[in-house]
Amino acid sequence: MVWVSNYASVSIVVSLTGNTGGNTGNFTIYPKQNETWSQNHWGRGGAETITITWAGGKTKSFTIQKDDRVLVWDDAYGVESNVVTTNV
Repeated sequence: MVWVSNYASVSIVVSLTGNTGGNTGNFTIYPKQNETWSQNHWGRGGAETITITWAGGKTKSFTIQKDDRVLVWDDAYGVESNVVTTNV
């Protein structure tokens, strides 16, 4: 599953393509919010494009894989590759 954690001081909007399955759309992720299914992690079957928009309009788009975790800060982002997670 694709997972996005917001460690920024502002909310971000995440858009995720659904070429390999899953819901598409714009998802607002608040700073340090509770992390739950469909709130900040989504099932995907392969490579997708993610777009992150910070408050103020700064935007970054890049390719992620189905088990990547994206960490977002005010002035940077990082991708942890192949973080396999299991729902409980």
